[in-house]
This record gives sequence, structure tokens and C-alpha cells, in this order.
Amino acid sequence: MMVIITVFGAVLARSPRDEEDAALLRRIVKGEESAIAELFDRYHRLLYTFGFRILKSEEDARDLLQEVFLQAWNKASAYEIEKGTVYTWLVTMTRNRAIDTIRSKGYKERSQAVDILDVNLIADRTSSNPYAAAVFVEDQQNVVRALKNLTTDQQQVIALAYYEGFSQSEIAGKLNIPLGTVKTRMRKGLMELRTALTK
Repeated sequence: MMVIITVFGAVLARSPRDEEDAALLRRIVKGEESAIAELFDRYHRLLYTFGFRILKSEEDARDLLQEVFLQAWNKASAYEIEKGTVYTWLVTMTRNRAIDTIRSKGYKERSQAVDILDVNLIADRTSSNPYAAAVFVEDQQNVVRALKNLTTDQQQVIALAYYEGFSQSEIAGKLNIPLGTVKTRMRKGLMELRTALTK
């Protein structure tokens, strides 16, 4: 479900803040500890909120945050600007590590009700450029509108895959529906999102 992060990222125009973030990573590659501190200051609240919404645990969300910024410190040289913003890179790492935690700790045994329309965390991103901030808010509103236009069934499978880390086979078992139905709902939902967000 990395696709949905790409969908979100695709509608967000690059801003001066993105260039500042990339410059921070270049400084991190050089070993400047002040740069990782600045990156942490910019995004720790957003990433903590994102992790908490997936893990439903303050302690696990704090651990996740520490792991993500340690990974950012160790893997900064692997970041490729042409593949997306630093923001998207950090969100992707957070999501992947949260899913690993879910799988390793048996979170799936717990009931987790996740509302895919609860995407306000994306608006937590700030910009030093008022114009870029306005564009960002408008883009976020477009994402919410696009998600609301999906059927409930499409929202459900996307939420289970993206927020809770279930595979398509696991979703089929959880919802007691055929695997083909899950694949169809997922494919159609993502296609509709992509179409709505690229108009």
C-alpha cells in the first residue's frame, strides 16, 4: 500500500521547505548532529501522531519515532530527491516500521477501528512560505474529498491495508469475503483516488 502515500505525495507541490529538508539531509550525511535535531523539530509531532494512529500506543509510538530518526540518521545518504520529498520519505519509513511492529507484536488480535478519512495529520505539516502553506491545505482538502467519494467497502480495505498492515489475503479472511473481491475493491479505490487527485 505504498501507493497511497505516493498518491498523497503526488498532489503536494514542492516548496522551499522541501529544499530546506533536502539540505538538512545533506548535512546529516556529513555527520552534523544539529541537522538531525532540526529535522526532528520539524516533523516529530506529525510522525508521532501518525505512528500513534496506527499503533494505538503512546509508548510504541515514542519508540517508533526514535527508530525512524535513527534510521534517517543512518540512511540519509540513501535518500533520492527525485523519488519524493523528505517528508514523504519520513512518512514512508514511519508507516513501514509501524507495520513491522504490528506484525511482530500481534496487534492484529486487537480490534482497531481506523477511519481512513481521519487524515488531518497531513495538515500538521508547516511551511515557512504562506503561499505554499495555502496550496498544501487545498491539496489536503482535495485528498479528503477524494477519499469521501470512495465507497465504504473501498475505504474499508484501504484502511485495513494502509493503517493496520493487513495483506490482501488477511483482509479477505478478516472480512470473510473472497480474495478477488478485496483486490477489486483495492484496485478500483486506488484508481479512483489517483484519477480524482490528478484532475
